[in-house]
Amino acid sequence: MPDPTLTLIARLTVLIGEPVDAGPVPGGHRRIIPITGGTAEGPRIEGEVLPLGADWNLMRPDGVAEVSARYLVRTHDGVVLTITNEGSLKFDGVPRGITTPRIEAPADGPYAWLNDAVLVGTLTPVVDGQRPIGVSLEFHHAD
Repeated sequence: MPDPTLTLIARLTVLIGEPVDAGPVPGGHRRIIPITGGTAEGPRIEGEVLPLGADWNLMRPDGVAEVSARYLVRTHDGVVLTITNEGSLKFDGVPRGITTPRIEAPADGPYAWLNDAVLVGTLTPVVDGQRPIGVSLEFHHAD
């Protein structure tokens, strides 16, 4: 079997609002981080991140943040895609994350292939000084 290759489908900039601190829970410390907008640019997906959704973030005792985000992208041609993106973000030196995005699209049309696509994502925090203002994501299709 040949090794899978990764093909970029989109780069996203996802803007965030002020986190809601839900406090300690059995797995760590829960924060709900509102998604306030953003952009999607790439060879397969172009559009805007809608200001609807959140990351139900869990900071584990070992310092790793578990990402569990759900939000919408409206493509340049008016199709709404539902993004579910889960993974982890490590803070050892430079913050870096790896995710497994899933994209739900209408069953018919140019984005239907995303419903069954195997995707791999990267995640990098975007900060303004010391304040986090969003994340930069890359979604790749595993061919």
